Amino acid sequence: METRSKKEDFSKLKIIPIKDDEDQEGKTRKKELHPNLPDVYQGQLLSLVAPIRSSKSTTWNNLILSDNFFNDMFQDVHVISNTIASDKTSRFAYKKFRHTCHDLYNDSIIRGIITRQKAKMKNKEEDCSFALILDDLLNQFPKNGKKGMEAIAFASRFRHYSNGDPCMLLYSTQRYYDLNKIVRNNSTGIMFSGNIKSRKEWEQISDDFADVVGGKEHFDDMIKEVQKEPYQWLYLKLDTTPPRAYKNFTTQLFPVV
Repeated sequence: METRSKKEDFSKLKIIPIKDDEDQEGKTRKKELHPNLPDVYQGQLLSLVAPIRSSKSTTWNNLILSDNFFNDMFQDVHVISNTIASDKTSRFAYKKFRHTCHDLYNDSIIRGIITRQKAKMKNKEEDCSFALILDDLLNQFPKNGKKGMEAIAFASRFRHYSNGDPCMLLYSTQRYYDLNKIVRNNSTGIMFSGNIKSRKEWEQISDDFADVVGGKEHFDDMIKEVQKEPYQWLYLKLDTTPPRAYKNFTTQLFPVV
């Protein structure tokens, strides 16, 4: 009768990482990023949540135009915004990326981006980096409806079209629960404005995130910190272990240092 060893060897049952694609090895980074920033080399889905006149546009324009952030890191930058052609805050982005700016959303825009990225990926030497900004559009999409679902579904697969080059998908909205659940669940980073005044909205946000960044009491303290001055952000960096929290991109609030 076969008997088991007293000390079983489970080493063969260990889940091991898949080897990196040889085509991606040795790729030169366009520039080094500060560790506090979203790592676009890994692919980033960022969500900005802020009421009107709370610097959403200023923030995403900084991300794609400032050398301190991701300027010139994306071969293609697509912007879908109802106000892109008239908003003074976005005038520089409109001038630089005019041919890939849209003032009305249509599912065909997302399908066109996917088609273009697939074509570029066939040439392993081509730069496949891209960014897509959806500015204050999500409240137009039914949370469970079909309209706009190309943009929503893109949140779960956008990284597959970058071929390992930098990519960023950014959704901005005025209310947290206007973000579709797929977007919320796939966000690698989310930024909440200190200008959010609704206690109920903060409670909803706290219910979803407090446990991963120190608990409710600490989360409440972080909210108070970003509310001390106008136009401040609580940035949750969710793709690290453990997740991190910052006031803007500068002051680390969790883990406490």
